[in-house]
Amino acid sequence: MKERIRAAIVDYFRERHGDVDWAFAGGSQGPAEIGLLPPRESGHGDLSTNVAMLTAKACGLPSRELATALAAWCAERLPGLVAEVAGPGFLNFRLPAGAQQSLVAEILAAGPAYGRSDAGAGQTICLEFVSANPTGPAVVVSARAAAFGSTLARLLEFAGYRVTREFYVNDTGSQVDALGESLRARRRELAGEPLVLPENGYHGLYLREMAAQLAPADVSRWEALPPAACRAAYAGHALALLTADLRAEMERFRAPFDVWSSERSLHESGKVAEVLARFEAQGLIYEAEGARWFRASAFGDDKDRVVLRGDGRPTYFLADAAYHLDKLRRGFAKAITVLGPDHHGHVARMQAIAQAIGAPAGWLEIIVLQLVTLVENGAPVTMSKRAGEFVTMGELVDDVGVSVARTYFLTRRRDSHLEFDLGQAREQSAKSRVFYAQYATARIAGVLRKAAEAGLGAAGLPAAAALGRLASEEELELVRQLGEFPALVAGAAAAREPNRLFNYLSDVAAAFHRFYHERTVVGEDAELSAARLALCRAAQRVLLSGLELMGVDAPERM
Repeated sequence: MKERIRAAIVDYFRERHGDVDWAFAGGSQGPAEIGLLPPRESGHGDLSTNVAMLTAKACGLPSRELATALAAWCAERLPGLVAEVAGPGFLNFRLPAGAQQSLVAEILAAGPAYGRSDAGAGQTICLEFVSANPTGPAVVVSARAAAFGSTLARLLEFAGYRVTREFYVNDTGSQVDALGESLRARRRELAGEPLVLPENGYHGLYLREMAAQLAPADVSRWEALPPAACRAAYAGHALALLTADLRAEMERFRAPFDVWSSERSLHESGKVAEVLARFEAQGLIYEAEGARWFRASAFGDDKDRVVLRGDGRPTYFLADAAYHLDKLRRGFAKAITVLGPDHHGHVARMQAIAQAIGAPAGWLEIIVLQLVTLVENGAPVTMSKRAGEFVTMGELVDDVGVSVARTYFLTRRRDSHLEFDLGQAREQSAKSRVFYAQYATARIAGVLRKAAEAGLGAAGLPAAAALGRLASEEELELVRQLGEFPALVAGAAAAREPNRLFNYLSDVAAAFHRFYHERTVVGEDAELSAARLALCRAAQRVLLSGLELMGVDAPERM
């Protein structure tokens, strides 16, 4: 019913006022974002909107006059709907008898498809996230990016987009050279020599463990090579193992990738040289201070950027340009890149690249996640038993589990610093927000098991008359919450805010728990019991879909 009201409102504006600027509220989500929410006071109706107040100026009408016209329009097209105007232009709706309760049957009939939409119209998106340097184990910041990116991908697909999940591997450059030198130094240490790490080397004990597993024949062959080739051999071995570990860790964390792109391959295939030649032909390259520079400031960056060092080695900027040109040529309608908290300075230069390669306006969207701090007993956790200097993603998952870690990372907005309390994460309590939705699914599963044991079938739909008896405040509130799911998914996908899903599922769980505590699900009234069991199954369906989108388990017992 909510969608029918929303559609009627959109039809009114299209017929009476042409194409209204739907950015009237400062956003860009379009008519699907028209707010239709329960009013603060239940006596004012079932749903309320301030759309007339937001669009009055664009339509050239007083807000109350516009609301009155909208009320008449909606009431005429939706029989049984009562539309009332309040205050300066609020529009309140009282739904026809049984309209809300019929949603229970709609949810159960739709099953796993409930909430899906074609809002994305099949638009192709390349979603790049994590992209951690393969010079060590994935750390906690990478875990937050993995939870965020994989959930966003599922939301976008649920909303009708076609998503390719991509991981960009920085497998060349000075950091890779340092990785090779560091592994070689650890091998020598195990052979009894003093540990001499390069100035920019990696100190983590994971390289000592890796060195201990090197095959003597490989070491002998590598050590016979010229210095640069020897370093490259050690680095190549380390990269292969660390990248394989990254792949396995992402799979374990329910954040799989469709494509693993290699920076090295861009160099070897000539794509880096090609983009340099392209920029030269555009007059965007000049020489200064013994290096070659790209005119990034011409595209909004705060300064120009070096693309070739004095010794002829290309910078990361040039490889990034080749990578984004490759994405554009692969035909994606949009590229979304999720960056870590230390990459704010990269946004302007990446947008400069997008413009220089001829990408359409808005093609490249960059999302920056904020920091994660691990806390235990009120104190920051900074050390790792295995790595020696940081907490790895694997250690965190071993400690609290995949579902808990993913849920915790999705509790906050992407632009908010996240404090991950290990003690709270370990406490599997119904009072914990982290477990609240899971406890609701487990409780519903228990209710349905008991009903089945009592001989009450869980399948089939009760008659409309039976559903119409779901008339208590707790029952109707739960139905209203379930009705928000389609718009919630579409809105969370469009706003790139997976945390909305966590908050919504918490609200659904709270509404279910209130219903469960205030109303007897299975009683002597068979018709009412059937209706309440159907409501339980509808709530279960929404919780299952939401938790699946989050990549979180939905246990039947806790």
